[in-house]
Amino acid sequence: MKNETAIVTGSTNGIGKKIAELFLKEGCKVAICSRNETNVSRTLVEFKEKFGDSVIGAPCDVSDPMAVKLLVDKTIATFGSVRILVANAGVNLIYGPFQYISLDKANSDAKIMIGINLIGVINLVAAALPYMLKQEYGRIITLAGGGADRPVENMSIYSASKGGVLAFTKCLAEEFKKNENDIKINSFFPGMINTNLYKTAQVIEAWKDKKTHEREMELVKKYVMTDIEKSCGTVIPYALPTCNKKR
Repeated sequence: MKNETAIVTGSTNGIGKKIAELFLKEGCKVAICSRNETNVSRTLVEFKEKFGDSVIGAPCDVSDPMAVKLLVDKTIATFGSVRILVANAGVNLIYGPFQYISLDKANSDAKIMIGINLIGVINLVAAALPYMLKQEYGRIITLAGGGADRPVENMSIYSASKGGVLAFTKCLAEEFKKNENDIKINSFFPGMINTNLYKTAQVIEAWKDKKTHEREMELVKKYVMTDIEKSCGTVIPYALPTCNKKR
């Protein structure tokens, strides 16, 4: 990937950080971001020790279109292009049956989750696509999973946002088939991985006490969760020029 340039959103921890690290190991130049400036600075220090000037970073709330545009512009100004997008940034605020969620809570959580998980993807693609069209090349990878293609109990709002991501990805795949540019989009289903997405989701106490949930999650970690490096490594073929998959 030594001639590639990429933006990976939500890349200071978890799946996004691992994808960014794997890209850097392959020689790709990568722009990382997070809403938290401290996390960006910490991750930059860590990556620059290993990969030098191949990595840049900036704080970015992907639900803010101007922040996303600034990230895209900075990447192009520094690396000369943006050939790969990995729209990874995502958040899950609550875990439990929807019947326990009040109207106010459902509304506030939905605005945040849909803003980051779905609108953030739309913002990133909309900001970078004009450059990809100009260079007649691009590889876009969105993050699905979490009920995007099938029902998942107790994650209804999160799943709705990811279902929107999958629909958006499929629609763009059909559109890209109709032009001659070498721009392709795929959606990555990483499986269940032990990241902050699971650690920070608030368990509804009226449904299940915290200790019970923690015991259950220990079993999930042991028997269900996927190895992060093995999972994220499967993204690389879809980020390369040799990728011939539309979705």
